[in-house]
Amino acid sequence: MNQGLNLLKYDPFALSQKQKNKIFLDEMKKAVIWHFQKNTEFKKMCKNRNFSPKKKYLLQDIPYFPASLFKIFSLRSVPERLIIKKLYSSSTSGKPSIILLDQQTSNNQQIAVRKIISDFLGNTRRDFIIFDIEKVIKGTVSDELSSRGTAIRGMIPMARQMHFILDNKYEINVEKLKYLISDLKKEDSICFFGFTWLLYSVYKTYDNKEIKKMFNKFEPKDKKVLHIGGWKKLQEKTVSKSEFNKQIGQFLNVKESNVIDFYGMTEQLGVVYPDCEYGYKHVPIYSEVIIRDIKTLDPAPNGNEGFIQLLSPIPRSYPGISILSDDIG
Repeated sequence: MNQGLNLLKYDPFALSQKQKNKIFLDEMKKAVIWHFQKNTEFKKMCKNRNFSPKKKYLLQDIPYFPASLFKIFSLRSVPERLIIKKLYSSSTSGKPSIILLDQQTSNNQQIAVRKIISDFLGNTRRDFIIFDIEKVIKGTVSDELSSRGTAIRGMIPMARQMHFILDNKYEINVEKLKYLISDLKKEDSICFFGFTWLLYSVYKTYDNKEIKKMFNKFEPKDKKVLHIGGWKKLQEKTVSKSEFNKQIGQFLNVKESNVIDFYGMTEQLGVVYPDCEYGYKHVPIYSEVIIRDIKTLDPAPNGNEGFIQLLSPIPRSYPGISILSDDIG
């Protein structure tokens, strides 16, 4: 089964919603049948909700797993011998989700994320300046990767080089920063990348210090900031998105419109939702989003808030094709 392959032939935002609807539903139907046949838990869930993949149905009828279920069970839809990676999500509760990947799912995820990010950054490879420690991309065991490490590895296809600028104490490596300032020229394109909370922590530590002046010395004119995850930690500090963009933009000498937040979940890796220049997130052809009423869990009318349900046919090795997150959108 070539899960999600047809969708990946298209650019992420090339089709109208009408064009997308049929193609996407057809791919989801293939994915539903696959997991219904290969995964006991998914099959039980379908039967408990009186859902049959053989009958006609709409996208909103596809049963969903709560994201928290991946914290409890190691869900797998392929033989264990095919699993090549075990991913762990970041977790405020202390118990991460565990996601099991085979080679095909991993490949398709990489294709999807590369196409989506390239749509925002362009096809030219950039030097990535990473606000993290280098060892984060190395799991404690070769097939066990942290969520931060996984996110950083996902940027590799877009990177000319990756430069980690935090030492093991999570402090700026000044010598490394000086080297980058002298090495990167006007014609180069750079991207500052990090987890939202960690990037903000660095900003709070070094704002109004010599380090801030150093970031102003970078010669490249084409500069962007990509950041992911950790908004819950910042909301506790009452930091708004507009404040974050302004403060980080000034700190790194980047236009506010080039500070790009993107939403994504380890439970459905490969599909990310970056901000456009106006601060809105757009749903690519590789996924669909349904907002569900907090009380009834019915699809909410346009403009209403509710839990975010994420659907994508890309996951093959685990039943992550329909997930209800605890995030509000």
